[in-house]
Amino acid sequence: MNQSQVYLDERIRIAAEAFQFLKSTTIAQRAAFMHAVATEIEGLGPELLETAHAETALPLPRLTGEKARTVGQWRSYANAVAMGIYTEARIDLANTETGKSDIRKFNLGIGPVVVFGASNFPYAFSTAGGDTASAIGAGCPVIVKGHSGHSQTSTIMADAIATVIKEFGWPEGVFSHILGAHIEGTDTKIGAYLTAHPLVKAVGFTGSYWGGKALFDIANQREEPIPVFAEMGSINPVFAFTHLLTDRAEDLAKEYAASLTLGVGQFCTNPGVFIAVKGDALERFKKALASAIATIAPGTMLNEGIYEHFEKNKITLSSQHAVAVIAESSVESTRGQGRPRIIRTSASNFLKNQVLSEEVFGPFAVLVEAENDDEVLAIAQQLKGQLTITIAGTKEDVQEHLDVFNVVKDKAGRILFNGMPTGVEVVYAMQHGGPFPSCTDPRFTSVGPDAVKRFVRPLSFQNWPDEFLPEELKNENPLGIARIVDGAVVTKTSI
Repeated sequence: MNQSQVYLDERIRIAAEAFQFLKSTTIAQRAAFMHAVATEIEGLGPELLETAHAETALPLPRLTGEKARTVGQWRSYANAVAMGIYTEARIDLANTETGKSDIRKFNLGIGPVVVFGASNFPYAFSTAGGDTASAIGAGCPVIVKGHSGHSQTSTIMADAIATVIKEFGWPEGVFSHILGAHIEGTDTKIGAYLTAHPLVKAVGFTGSYWGGKALFDIANQREEPIPVFAEMGSINPVFAFTHLLTDRAEDLAKEYAASLTLGVGQFCTNPGVFIAVKGDALERFKKALASAIATIAPGTMLNEGIYEHFEKNKITLSSQHAVAVIAESSVESTRGQGRPRIIRTSASNFLKNQVLSEEVFGPFAVLVEAENDDEVLAIAQQLKGQLTITIAGTKEDVQEHLDVFNVVKDKAGRILFNGMPTGVEVVYAMQHGGPFPSCTDPRFTSVGPDAVKRFVRPLSFQNWPDEFLPEELKNENPLGIARIVDGAVVTKTSI
């Protein structure tokens, strides 16, 4: 066993020990810790922004906003944890007359969680991102596998969390930060090793389909399978209908072009497919779209690997049978830059050729021209699971196409009525996760306070003396949380 593997095993071991400590913490204590992490990150100086800018080419205004979002995530998740929402405390009191037992249930952390940093959000979905915040909020220690595309940024964020751990006097194993691709001297990937380790109990991942599916398979081949919450690929289709297209073809084209190319198209909610029935309105849309795309200059992509995949996949889809390029930036790109492009194909060809349904991560889209409404419905029925699906239409359009609306309810985690899907708000009602293959478990979200739900499991106590119960279930309700007692919601009241 080499030193690299020894180090990994040690980090996992101390995480398992820290889990026993976190089980003894209350939701109020964990919330206080999370607020402190938010404050520590908020206080990080220009070095954080400048480092991320140098590593990812993301503009400083975007990074400034993402930093604020990250701070907000820690605080909003902390507030949700403190309210006891995710303990889901349930109490059914004993009844001596009927012989009914006293049974009480709450949620506790599932165990050490491995979190994989995402390439496109160096703050909000990486080392100190939502997965880490939600896992700690649930009472789980975290082992972060930092992303190679922004390792220095990842280290700064890791140091911020480590600082708070020391201030609180918590065990070092509450949080670990690991960089590198392989265990030294071997072909074993660090991410695979962490996922397979028997002391690891869950995985959080944001990235490609292939990466997420590989981790999912490893987790399910273990002697003790564990959940992998992987947010993966999505083409986020936009279905545009006649009434809206007729009224707003030119405006919709500008909105679509802006969303498609936002951040050089490097968002998991990028609207990569546009579907509409042929007609004068669609021709107006295409003309306006071509004009809008032509004016958008290529932008530097996150890293060389993402750029190379973008170019490869763009060429693959553009070279398919019965496909034509209908819009492209008028500015030539240099190496490392994503040049916006839109291709066109028929609905019948789109339905026959699954390659055209594959995600191209970057400023690229497929415009699908349908002959009639039946072809639009067929596309909706054939779609794989998506993070988002957008209905671009009027109320009249929706009423006339309820069949499509009902079908897409089974296909996505978030359905938009107009607007574009690239804005993902960090709120309770957000669902950022959809049916496979967009995610490995459509029941959960990776954005918003409900992300905490991924890393808890229920535990019941039957006929236990009050003094041994967790505070969430004690008679006097010391945490003042809402609980369901004998089927009724009871707030801040002892029983």
